[in-house]
Amino acid sequence: MKQLNLSLPNWIDSFLERQPKIIPEPENQMSFVLALTERNIREKSGGPFGAAVFEIDSGRLVSVGVNVVVRQNCSAAHAEMMALMLAQKKLAHFDLGAAHFPAHRLVTSGKMCAMCMGNVCWSGVKEVFSSAEPEDVESIAGFDEGPTPPDYNNQLESRGIRIVTELLRSEGRAVLQLYVDLCGTVYNPTRKV
Repeated sequence: MKQLNLSLPNWIDSFLERQPKIIPEPENQMSFVLALTERNIREKSGGPFGAAVFEIDSGRLVSVGVNVVVRQNCSAAHAEMMALMLAQKKLAHFDLGAAHFPAHRLVTSGKMCAMCMGNVCWSGVKEVFSSAEPEDVESIAGFDEGPTPPDYNNQLESRGIRIVTELLRSEGRAVLQLYVDLCGTVYNPTRKV
C-alpha cells in the first residue's frame, strides 16, 4: 500500500450549503464549529470533535474537519488534522502562513491533543480558538489527550501563534456530553501508565 485517502462524511456538503461562507466574528465561528461537531455526533460518523480554518481578517471559511478516526481507520484523522490538511490541499501549499496568503485561524471544538498541537505548530496558522479544555475531553468523554506540555499556551505563543481558549466552553462541554449520552465510541480511552 503506497497511497492514503482520507475523506469527510458525505453529509458535510449539505451542511455547508446551508451555512454562510463568511463568518467574521470568532464567537459565531465557534458556534459554527460546534454545530458541525454536533452533526458529526448525531450522524454517528465520528468522534465529538470539529474544526474549521478561517481567514482571520475576512472571516472567509477555507475548510472544515470532523473527527473520522474510526470510520477511516486512521488514528491521525482528528478534526484539526483534517481541517488543516484540507486547507493546505485547497490552497495547494503546505504552509498556511506563507507570505502570499492572508493570515489563517483554526477554530476547534476542543483544545488540541498532543498530535494536533504539533501539527498546528507547523501548519502556518496564526491563531487558534478553542472551546472545551483537555480536562473536559478526558473527564466527560474519556478520550486520552496525550502528553501536552504544561506550558501549552506559551509553546504556541512562542511560535507566533495566538491562542484563545475556553470560547463558548460550556457549549463545548455540552457537545461532549451529547456524545456520551448517545453512546459514542471512545476509541482511545484515557490510559493508565
